[in-house]
Amino acid sequence: MSNYLRNNDDANRETTSPIRRRRLWLATGVVGLTGAVSLAGVAYATTGATGAHRLTDLKWSTAQQLTKDDGKDRDEHGEDRDERGEDRDERGKDRDERGEDRDEHGRVREVPCDDEKLIEAVDLANRDQGGTLKLAPRCTYELSFSDKKSGTGLPTIKQEITIKGNDATIKRDSEDAFRLFRVADGGDLTLKDLTLKDGNAAEFKYGGSQGPGGPAAPQGQAAPQVQAAPQGPQAADAPQAAPAMPTPPKKKDGEADGGALLVERGGSAHLEKTTLTRNNAEGNGGAIANFGRVDLEDSKVENNHAQENGGGIFNVGVLKVKESRITNNTAGENGGGIANGHGKDKDKEHGKDKDKGYWPGIEGRDEAGSVEIFKTSIEGNTADDNGGGVFSSSGFVKIVLSSIKENTACESGGGIYARNTNLDLEKVTVAKNHASKDGGGIVNTGGEKKKEAPSYGGDKKEQEEQEATATIADSEIVENTAGRFGGGIFNGDPDVELKDGYQDKPEGEGDNATLTLRDTEIKGNTALNGGGIFNNKGTVTLTKTHVTKNTATDSSKLHRVAGGILNNDGKVRLDEKSTVTNNDPTNCAGTVKDCFN
Repeated sequence: MSNYLRNNDDANRETTSPIRRRRLWLATGVVGLTGAVSLAGVAYATTGATGAHRLTDLKWSTAQQLTKDDGKDRDEHGEDRDERGEDRDERGKDRDERGEDRDEHGRVREVPCDDEKLIEAVDLANRDQGGTLKLAPRCTYELSFSDKKSGTGLPTIKQEITIKGNDATIKRDSEDAFRLFRVADGGDLTLKDLTLKDGNAAEFKYGGSQGPGGPAAPQGQAAPQVQAAPQGPQAADAPQAAPAMPTPPKKKDGEADGGALLVERGGSAHLEKTTLTRNNAEGNGGAIANFGRVDLEDSKVENNHAQENGGGIFNVGVLKVKESRITNNTAGENGGGIANGHGKDKDKEHGKDKDKGYWPGIEGRDEAGSVEIFKTSIEGNTADDNGGGVFSSSGFVKIVLSSIKENTACESGGGIYARNTNLDLEKVTVAKNHASKDGGGIVNTGGEKKKEAPSYGGDKKEQEEQEATATIADSEIVENTAGRFGGGIFNGDPDVELKDGYQDKPEGEGDNATLTLRDTEIKGNTALNGGGIFNNKGTVTLTKTHVTKNTATDSSKLHRVAGGILNNDGKVRLDEKSTVTNNDPTNCAGTVKDCFN
């Protein structure tokens, strides 16, 4: 649909001023029309559509026509308004300063409370090199169908588009599964004052899930029976069975990701005062899956679910979260709140791959991105595997002035699980999280530091893997619980072997993971062993840090038990201003120099 009305052909156009021609056209072509030729008829003649709902388009198109005339607007006396200093953008004032809306393209499209109008407006913005859409206040736009190519309820964002929500809601209202927004390479989407609800990203099936047995039945119905080909003499005269349908193509990255929003590589999205709730993904990112760049500010991501990683948000690009809440999301694998990268393969055990001797996921699926979190609450999230609040598999994660509370991991890392990650926490509270295995508050772990790799010269050489490094400063790790080791923090190799006996043994190399604690309190945490900190083959350095009132519940008398710090085949260093006190049953076990029991 064209954004502009056609010029009215007039025999006197050579002698009539442009503004007068337009007024004559409007007077004779709109006001003077009667009978069957009405305003609706004009809407049809100019936009190709009928109905009262098209009058908005007419008003918009007419207004644009009245302001478009070879760069000048003359009144009926032929005077140039620019010469009179009226209505000039060159004055450095846009419509916002005059109390009207205006984007960089010179217009704002107001979208009525109609889902079809919303789809049309996004499509027009894409074809018109972007723009700003203003939604109807507090309207609920219910999307009932999707684009079959993209699996998305709205047209794929390919330009710079801003949507001002006015407290409106965009939701999926269909039995079909589809996400709400998709941002392609080169697209830039800004959402403000908006709620995205009930999106459901699913693997797209061309005509249904098909395999060797033929097409799958719709959900809830029995699969159609494929009759076997007749045998014997009658086979030649019998009709042949239909050939088996081809197997559907393999799922691509992003296909089933991002229940509300998928941002592809090269795309970006900026969300401000936006709520994403009750969205679901068959893959990663219950609410958001980011392969490009996403900025989230003053927003809420709550009650979303991903069958794989990132119940709230999945990231392998650049993610920045500021002054927001990530709450009550769930993941079938890793990262109940946020997952930075994929987790381990489902057929691998927690720990090393016994056959290959290195961490699963390093090859192929260990891609991760960069995450920065500022003044944000991550609470009440759950992961069936690791990282109840935050999960990261390589990449960079920085969290400042935030809280990680009451999250749960069914395996390890109740609050945070970081593997081969540069983890940086500053002024962060990690409290009341739980892990069924290790690291009620935090897990910091890495792959093997070195492994043999073939060289082109024929000789094998040692190849260094990325080491896990965590720095925690001015923070609190309090009242977290673990079912096995490290109520507050687990650092190092998750493959733990505690040998019987109470004699201290020499320190290990400490090469699995590096943890530095500065001006931090580790208090009131509980685990089977290593209530405050459990270090296994890693290195821990404490500076002006206090480990106090932590508890180990293991009643075994066969091996070492520590309420404060247990060091197993690793290194632990305390400066003179750090203390380990009032832990139960002992402060330290293993080789922890300068620790008083």
